Amino acid sequence: MLFEDFDLDPRLLDSLKAMGHLSPTTVQQQTLPMAMEQRDILAKAPTGTGKTASFLLPALQHLIDFPRRFNGQARILILTPTRELASQIHRYACHLATDLELDVGIITGGVPYGPQEEQLEENIDLLIATPGRLMEYLDKGQFEATEVEMLIIDEADRMLDMGFSSVVETIAIEAQGRKQNMLFSATLEGSGVARFDSLRKVGSSVANN
Repeated sequence: MLFEDFDLDPRLLDSLKAMGHLSPTTVQQQTLPMAMEQRDILAKAPTGTGKTASFLLPALQHLIDFPRRFNGQARILILTPTRELASQIHRYACHLATDLELDVGIITGGVPYGPQEEQLEENIDLLIATPGRLMEYLDKGQFEATEVEMLIIDEADRMLDMGFSSVVETIAIEAQGRKQNMLFSATLEGSGVARFDSLRKVGSSVANN
């Protein structure tokens, strides 16, 4: 199987080739077809298996297929537990979106507020964020999740174990107009499945199967 087998924009395929990614990994083969159909995804995917592309490719394809008419805040929101992971996802997203003319933003703790506040005043198509810092902006009215169409939670197990459960739920409730959810976890077994599935449905206007 090749990336050409999926209904991806040629510009995304060119970016993948430029990055040396010629064929999808197992998790990408399993998730991309369903994600491209805007179905909810709940997946176990250890680090290094290609999970980042599993959610970035359908997210970027969605932005291509349904371009926005007016500037605004994030249409795609990716939550991840640490600044390091957020930075990695941001770099990858920027590489994939090289020729797409999309605005990709990042909000994390441990960095000055000023540039981030300025960023939130501009157009953002895809936003990668750590939940704690994003919640601060939500509380201050500088960020609104009402325009979020797709909510992606990466390393969901780590995020919940780090005590961000209530914060993530609050953000999910604010993004109640979203149409698709994707949750990726390195450990997804037993009661954890029900825990993550419940989080997936929090505040969602559409619960896909």
